[in-house]
Amino acid sequence: MPRRMHALRGEGPLIEFARELRALQTRSGGTVAETELYGASRTAVYAALAGKRLPSPETLDAIISAWGGGVRWRSLRQQTEEALAEETRLRGEVQVRKTAEEEMFRLELARVWESAGSPSRNVWGREAGLSPRTVGAYLDGKTLPTLAKFTQLIEGLRFLCPPYDEELQDWIFRQGETMREEHLHQARVAQRVARDEARVLAKALPGGQPG
Repeated sequence: MPRRMHALRGEGPLIEFARELRALQTRSGGTVAETELYGASRTAVYAALAGKRLPSPETLDAIISAWGGGVRWRSLRQQTEEALAEETRLRGEVQVRKTAEEEMFRLELARVWESAGSPSRNVWGREAGLSPRTVGAYLDGKTLPTLAKFTQLIEGLRFLCPPYDEELQDWIFRQGETMREEHLHQARVAQRVARDEARVLAKALPGGQPG
């Protein structure tokens, strides 16, 4: 059942982007469910419509595919992202940069997911014993899984393979082992380094950085 959307309040880049997104939805008559058919997370779309979060490029592409809107949306998203970064700079805050190693892990996880038939987050989460939101956070590169959670992800995908396709099941298992030993390890190390760099930079800002 569609969620009831509250009126947008306040100002700022995220709110303005959300207003534009709502206007697009109204013009097209599109639904959030339609964006899911193009691979978007329902939670991510609602967060964008509520002005709580800027949609990832992948989520925005799914929205555009479902509701139309054209290439100007990619430019609008970039402008919004730049405006948010400027707000952060003026507040004297430091954001932890996303590392190349984290992005490589995300891409490898997406490749294994696609090889298993691109199951929905709900289905994958059920078989892996994880919530769809958690699965989506890993798949979208918002956070890194622990070793235990990663094992659950891979086992869930293996279970979703056709029972007769043992070759695909074995391939997913081997890829999981490689990702655990290489990509996930490297991503976690790079993430710690990036966080340490952010802490050092925060201390150099006027008044430091809270937290």
